[in-house]
Amino acid sequence: MEMNFEYSLGKRSLPEGDRQGISGAGAGYDSMRDVGGRVLRRRAPVVQEATAPQQSGSQTTTSATAAESAAQESQPVLTQAGLPRRRIKWTVSMNESIMRIFYKVTNLGRETIGYRPRLHTAFCSEYPEIKVSQQRVADQYRVIIKNNLIPQPRLNAIKQEVQLDLMQQEGSNNEIRDNGQSEQEQIESEQPGVDDSNDQDTEIFGILITEMGRAYAEFDGTNPLERPPLPKLKSSRKLAVVLCQLNKQILPEYLAHSNCIEQLHTLIYCAAVATVRTLGVKMPTQKITENSVKPITPKWEKRLERRTAEIRRDIGRLTQFTRGITTRKVRKQAMEIMQRLHHHSHQDATNINEWQCLDTLKQKLSVYTQRLKRYKASSHRKHDNALFQRSEKAFYRKLSSEPQEKSKTVPTKDQVEEFWGKQFGSTAYYNKCAGWITDEEAKSHYCNPMQYRAYTKQEIVDIDQVIPTNNYKRFILKNLQQSDKCRYGCQDSETIQHVTGGCQAFAPTDYKERHDIAAKIIHQELAYKFKLIECKLQYYKYTPQCVLENDKYKLYWDRTVLTDQYIKQNRPDIIIVDKDAQKVTLIDVAIPNSNNLTYKHNEKVAKYRELEFQIKRQWKMKYVETIPIIMSSTGVIPRRLLENIKALELSENIYKIIQKGVLLATARIVRKFMGNAST
Repeated sequence: MEMNFEYSLGKRSLPEGDRQGISGAGAGYDSMRDVGGRVLRRRAPVVQEATAPQQSGSQTTTSATAAESAAQESQPVLTQAGLPRRRIKWTVSMNESIMRIFYKVTNLGRETIGYRPRLHTAFCSEYPEIKVSQQRVADQYRVIIKNNLIPQPRLNAIKQEVQLDLMQQEGSNNEIRDNGQSEQEQIESEQPGVDDSNDQDTEIFGILITEMGRAYAEFDGTNPLERPPLPKLKSSRKLAVVLCQLNKQILPEYLAHSNCIEQLHTLIYCAAVATVRTLGVKMPTQKITENSVKPITPKWEKRLERRTAEIRRDIGRLTQFTRGITTRKVRKQAMEIMQRLHHHSHQDATNINEWQCLDTLKQKLSVYTQRLKRYKASSHRKHDNALFQRSEKAFYRKLSSEPQEKSKTVPTKDQVEEFWGKQFGSTAYYNKCAGWITDEEAKSHYCNPMQYRAYTKQEIVDIDQVIPTNNYKRFILKNLQQSDKCRYGCQDSETIQHVTGGCQAFAPTDYKERHDIAAKIIHQELAYKFKLIECKLQYYKYTPQCVLENDKYKLYWDRTVLTDQYIKQNRPDIIIVDKDAQKVTLIDVAIPNSNNLTYKHNEKVAKYRELEFQIKRQWKMKYVETIPIIMSSTGVIPRRLLENIKALELSENIYKIIQKGVLLATARIVRKFMGNAST
């Protein structure tokens, strides 16, 4: 199957004589068609009447007759060279010949400079009957590649055939050289202009001898580490000639007088210098060291340093405003900063005062400084790995040149025993009559002790059956027509456990409000203990602030911790920051059902592991721990609750206030849930 490619002149105009022949006598326009079949019209020159030479005895004026016009129209269209114009039909064999010739003249596509004359010459020798220009053959090659006129498997096969032919031709050339024909004689037999090539090689040889002598006189006996580096050279015929002359004619004379490895190294370096200078390549005048090259600061480092500088500037201005410096300039700058830092994060409420904005700035500063430190460590590690792969010697030299940290003095055995002996050997006492203990007892004197009564499991089950849930109606009252599913659309069975802590309709509102009651009690006790507030209120009247801070402590309420790396669980209920001890305590409250107490405790501890690591690294803290506060929705107290309250150094009786608030909230939830029985 043959593929045809039509070549047309398109909209190119014909010569004036051809245009007249096509138009005919008296025609106002000439016409021709392009590849798409569209008629192209151009204004044709008016046909002038031709005057014949006067004959003897008569004088006549002749003009183009209708027959002559018809004869002119029937003539073929001519090119500018006067040849009849025709379209070339490129067959598959012609296209394959073009690709085969291209691979031969370009050495399988490696030498594509100046290939068009050779491609045209070889094609014309193979197809002498086709008269085509050099540009047209090159265009046809590009059309074959662009339009995939030859499938890729066939192209690969043609390329392999050409490669085999080139290998065989190279082998035959090597045999000819082995039989005694020199390389110079072969070049003379294959290429014209041999005399010019010989003259050029002789000139290169003279320059190479001069440069070799000058380089040896310049670098003989010098320190190899102080010699300038050599530039990289591109492959060329001149370079091949220089290397051949250097290896066969010049270096053997110098190597005959070298008797040590140092002289051999100097000769190799001088030969390279002579090659570079002979080729006219510029050499650096001095050795380039690491100190002479100005390091390039990456864009990420510039961006992070700019951000940290801006944040430190805003922190300084806002700190002046919080300390009472209320000049017009300081106030204006503080207002602009507070307006810009209106939101701490998309999860938190808006910042309402300068202290909250200042905390947002400090957290952002810790994020960017940690990110800059991490990026620098990564970049330094990549640089060291690349240096090790390039030169292990340079890598170890760099390690030895870096300043080492001074080793700390290790205490002796007697010093350790003396220090810890004083700590464990002496008995510690505390003042049982301290003023703060008396104050706490005076504040709680009005609280009447509760009368405790032990309830059995059966009594709790009986109380459960009293509440008319859907589960109670179906399975206790045996009303089989009654569905046991939740009346608010949940797919779970409507039991008392589902009502108190498992309904999805009450999770974002009533359950959260009960959770916040327990958290508010803990937050107010901690704020009063750290002297962040002056007096305590009833827990249902207390509204915690998101940030409370003094010289020793900082207390967060339901505030997102900004971290360098993304962490999903980054918002515990309460965060305590002890500045002196460099300790952070994360407190998270949960009010689950009684059967989920142990699971919730373990979940809260594991939930904030990654956040603990990020806070310890960003805020430069020594200790970070998580303390869960877990109590069931029916007031059941696990053993770990009292241990966690002791770890927070709060009064043990605080669990009674938490229990009271949780039970009242649970009773309100049950009444609200069961009050819609009609729905």
